[in-house]
Amino acid sequence: MKTLLVRFKKPIYTVIGIMLLVALTACSETDNGNVLEAEQTQTETVVPENTETTAVELPSFDDYEGYINLVSDIPAFEPYYQTAFNFEELSGDVSSVPIKEVKAMYEEMKTTFDYVLVSEYSLLYRGHYEGETTFVDGYEQYQATQGDILNPNPINLVSRDWEGNEFLTTPLKTVLLGESIFSRFDNSIEMGRNFQMADFTLASPKDPISVVLGHAYKDIYKLGDIFTLELISEEMNFQVVGFYKSGVGFSKDLGAQQHVNFDHTIVMPHFIPDYEPVGEAAVYQHAFHIAELTSGYISISESVEKINDETYEHTVAVLEEMAARHNLSGLYRIGYWPMGFVW
Repeated sequence: MKTLLVRFKKPIYTVIGIMLLVALTACSETDNGNVLEAEQTQTETVVPENTETTAVELPSFDDYEGYINLVSDIPAFEPYYQTAFNFEELSGDVSSVPIKEVKAMYEEMKTTFDYVLVSEYSLLYRGHYEGETTFVDGYEQYQATQGDILNPNPINLVSRDWEGNEFLTTPLKTVLLGESIFSRFDNSIEMGRNFQMADFTLASPKDPISVVLGHAYKDIYKLGDIFTLELISEEMNFQVVGFYKSGVGFSKDLGAQQHVNFDHTIVMPHFIPDYEPVGEAAVYQHAFHIAELTSGYISISESVEKINDETYEHTVAVLEEMAARHNLSGLYRIGYWPMGFVW
């Protein structure tokens, strides 16, 4: 059964089962969130929600062919197949991700495909948040749907750490960029610098992670500032190396209709941790973050109107053969409908 991969993004800071990170919606060739609880426990799963993005409703289309006709008319649309690490097929929980094998898989994906890595799981502010709501992931959705239990107020939610201690947390708009994509924004820097390849390896969990901040952050931080936020399940240090010009962004996903604006966003490298994690929270974060290196987008070389079953089946065959050689069979899914970017 061919699938359309879509992501539902909410803050992650709980223990078991991020297998719902990729929700699979079945679709054929012709027919083709989770509730964020006010209080979370270690046994609950919270999946990242739309962050700084604006979802635009697609014009109607009846089937796959109709969708292809639609995206064929989108200027500068670049088609990609979305791939996702299949957490639900792990032998254990998220912590059982085979780290060495996934790292090797990621390296081969980068050389075999024109592979783009763009992720959106929020960095979390711990403590009582009193900042501007424009920086908060999901606040616009909450405002638009007040009273809807699926979109509660994301500010100052009560959560619990791995020892069961309560604390307040607020998700901040965040985008993670892979090694192959950050240079697209070399000319979008207003102050400081863009990422460098050295930013994509983290030698120690105590080392600061480089971030480039959206234009609206200029009134809050300055170059060189270091601040602490929770990445997935433990707090990390982040250092400001640059600021984007106003209005920088891109469009992505189904029909490239989801606009990602950097103005109120923290942009960080999807780095590779080069250290052994210590403690349950660190092990969990380590495993999830590395697995997500292989949840990205594979460029389709054909023009949109020439994409067909053979295009898809060839891409799937190459990915499955690669996974088998790395002892990762069954741990990857790939969407049938071409996603896209407009840069």
